[in-house]
Amino acid sequence: MRRTTAPPRFIAPNRIFLDTCTFQALCDCGGFIFGEDEFPERNDYAPGACPQVLIRPDAAEILISLRNIFLFDDRAHFDWIVSRQSLAEIDAAGNHSRSVYARDVIDHSSICLSENPPPDTAAATAKIMSGPAFGFISEKDRQLLVDAAACGCDTFLTIEKRLPRSADAVLRKVPLLIATPERLWTLLYPHLQGL
Repeated sequence: MRRTTAPPRFIAPNRIFLDTCTFQALCDCGGFIFGEDEFPERNDYAPGACPQVLIRPDAAEILISLRNIFLFDDRAHFDWIVSRQSLAEIDAAGNHSRSVYARDVIDHSSICLSENPPPDTAAATAKIMSGPAFGFISEKDRQLLVDAAACGCDTFLTIEKRLPRSADAVLRKVPLLIATPERLWTLLYPHLQGL
């Protein structure tokens, strides 16, 4: 197992970008993550309608970590960002309820960005991320990372398995933490005492 370390002097994030897969997990399993619903089981869904996250062997860790992160958010008040690029991916999947929910989150994102605009360094960070130094990341993932940087996000939350393997390399070049829900929760947990 590859060891990763926390960013130097980790401070709880202010603005978190939700990648498309993470957003879909929130939308599909929101009753558990945000509410009082019991943990969703694969057999709760009709064939072909089971959320992708529940098919994974680490589904429980992902959803419990997301639930804990959003409970933490009740006091921390993170800015949650979903980009137009993410919306295009969500719309392309053809799931109407996800598309409607994505627009609600984009409205929230727009409010966050207007009340607290990205820092002056955000455009420069996005330009670096779109350049050849990040050619080792797939074009699709890189576009979302560029969107996150342009919005001034300090964390990119993903449930994908491949992208987090590049987290340390990205963090050495730009101030953007790529984290799975499990990793972000591990980093946030020590800050509970301050809340």
